Amino acid sequence: MNLDKILNKLKKYKGKTVAVAMSGGVDSSVCAYLLKKAGANVVGITMVHMPNSKCCTLEDIDSARQVASQLDIPHYLVDVREKFENEVVSYFVNEHKKGRNPNPCVICNQLIKFGELLKEAEAKGAEFFATGHYAKLEVKKDEIKLKRPKDVRKDQSYVLSMLPRELFKKLIFPLGDLTKEEVREIAKEAGLKMYSRPGNQDLCFLDKGKGEFIEEWDKEKAKPGEIVDKYGKVLGRHRGIIHYSIGQRHGLGIDLHKRLFVININPEKNQIVVGEREEGYSNEFLVEAMNWVSIIEPKEPFKAKVLIRNKAVPQEVTVYPLENNKIRVVPKEPIWGVSPGQIAVFLKRNVVL
Repeated sequence: MNLDKILNKLKKYKGKTVAVAMSGGVDSSVCAYLLKKAGANVVGITMVHMPNSKCCTLEDIDSARQVASQLDIPHYLVDVREKFENEVVSYFVNEHKKGRNPNPCVICNQLIKFGELLKEAEAKGAEFFATGHYAKLEVKKDEIKLKRPKDVRKDQSYVLSMLPRELFKKLIFPLGDLTKEEVREIAKEAGLKMYSRPGNQDLCFLDKGKGEFIEEWDKEKAKPGEIVDKYGKVLGRHRGIIHYSIGQRHGLGIDLHKRLFVININPEKNQIVVGEREEGYSNEFLVEAMNWVSIIEPKEPFKAKVLIRNKAVPQEVTVYPLENNKIRVVPKEPIWGVSPGQIAVFLKRNVVL
């Protein structure tokens, strides 16, 4: 680890007001510490949302306050409870009721962390906004490159992929050249007491199974229906489509002496479609609402790699641009578990396109 090299990169923010989204965890705390050490005027900002959340708990907020006090920086709370429930949780619930596979972390980043929190940061006079996400960012005039980090195990470029291109000019990700272990080491050497705190989990608001959560949110039970094969033959009954996801194998309640997986969800017929593993592969698929970050919208086909879920192994594909900001994706080898509602992220040499 070359800490001097990292600090040298951050020195361009010396004297600038930089707001840091502080969760109370080690990543955001080290982010604030590095910027303060590089000479930036750091402002800590922490969001408050659902009371049963696994992140931004009272303990997390207290930890963020303690770090801000230790670093001698101002610290503010932003109440995003209403926006979080209306935009993030409602999206999660409604997508699952449509038989789709949502990614609420991507939407939270888009609308809450880099939406509401950024607005509050700018209201406090911040010129830049920094987070503890593991990602690399290069900004040179109008050229923007979002990249995967040094520690690909902690790669969070996937959940940043739907942010507007112009927004990246205001953002800083100081941890992109560090591993998680190095971040903890920096925190320990800096005397930050939370250096050993465990990281927050994805789906921070989910305090039970997703189906049970949705039923509780809607205050009604999901409607049971048929489990069928791809030909429509009834094989069993399901508890409601919200309890299932494409690729799921366990909890189907079917004993046909072979391994079956959910390969489709049909909300119109209230059916779960199952099949053997080889039936769950896709030879091509469409992606809509493309958000081009590191390149201008392409007009010609090109080769890339795709992630269809966070932490997946990138797969080689050919991308064919279509009208209305859509693309057709043809993988070199069939991809298993492609699901409506997923976020598809395209890469070239670790650059998020």
